[in-house]
Amino acid sequence: MATVGPTLEKPEDLRLAILAGATWFRLPCGYRQRPHLENSRSIRAAAKLTNTPVQLLMDLPSSRPRTGAMQELKLEIGDRVLFWDPEAGSSEPARNGIAHVPLPGLSSLLPKLQTTHRMWFCDGRLSFTIDELHHGCVVARMSKGTIALKSSNSIFLPDSPSPFVVMTSQDSALLKAFRAEQQVPDWVALSLVSSPEDVRCARKEAREILGTEPRIMAKFETEQALNSVEEIIEESDGIMVARGDLGLALGYIRLPEAQELLVAAARRAGKPVVVATQALEMFAETGLPQRAELSDLSLIARQRADVVMLGKETVFSPRPIECIRFATELLTHETRRFERAACAGAVQDLQPGMAPR
Repeated sequence: MATVGPTLEKPEDLRLAILAGATWFRLPCGYRQRPHLENSRSIRAAAKLTNTPVQLLMDLPSSRPRTGAMQELKLEIGDRVLFWDPEAGSSEPARNGIAHVPLPGLSSLLPKLQTTHRMWFCDGRLSFTIDELHHGCVVARMSKGTIALKSSNSIFLPDSPSPFVVMTSQDSALLKAFRAEQQVPDWVALSLVSSPEDVRCARKEAREILGTEPRIMAKFETEQALNSVEEIIEESDGIMVARGDLGLALGYIRLPEAQELLVAAARRAGKPVVVATQALEMFAETGLPQRAELSDLSLIARQRADVVMLGKETVFSPRPIECIRFATELLTHETRRFERAACAGAVQDLQPGMAPR
């Protein structure tokens, strides 16, 4: 599955992506400013041109805020930042000598926040600790991070009860626009699902908007979701192991176990399972795969997941097509290897006179 974005959205590049092995395309709808409708048309046209069936997935972001339009902000450990909500109905607070970062939707989170709570961005690579809470804004200091804070960085709250709504009014408007343009997606993915009821409610709303029965993919990103694995899978048509946020929620030590559990549960239920994020980011950057990336893809093939999702590897990458081609070749090779081994084992089990295994 290739994620569509700045470095993979030209019609010719989408055609090349299909030829390289991409059979699923993800529209990351959290990036509200991206031309998702136009990209949908381009994907369908590329599929028709190559005579290849593809699956189009709209990935809805939930109500989790992202940073608004801003200049890239480079900070040092201990620097204080004022996060403010430009949608709260008040003007930007006075500067008072510290950097300001717009965070639309922050006001809705304030009841769930406390001082000392952490605010994470960029898959935990930037961490802030809350010092002060005010009406419509939060003052926090950076406790960890070496990269810049930018526009459209989503927030993760490791110490707070899940305050996010699965489907927002913006999501509904986007689905309506897709229906009006006859670009109904094959799948709708739901972020930050925490219960089977989240899936049921979102399915009902999506059905009413799209005028058809949508296929719903539940993204596992929270510890609450892991408490209801079988029930959520039962209500869904497929699932995604969203390893970026799930690793933050569980702690990275528990992530491999959670991936194995979720893939196995989906296979038992006979439903598609996608393993997502951070598969080939170093290859995307350097053109050389890390040994850990090779082992990761091999493990995904061994676990028999149905799809691997590439995110930054295709969205912000100097070599999106190469990433798709490399992942396809490696996954195909490893899948066939494991299938041959399984068949050989089955044949050996049937040989007369063999000791029980």
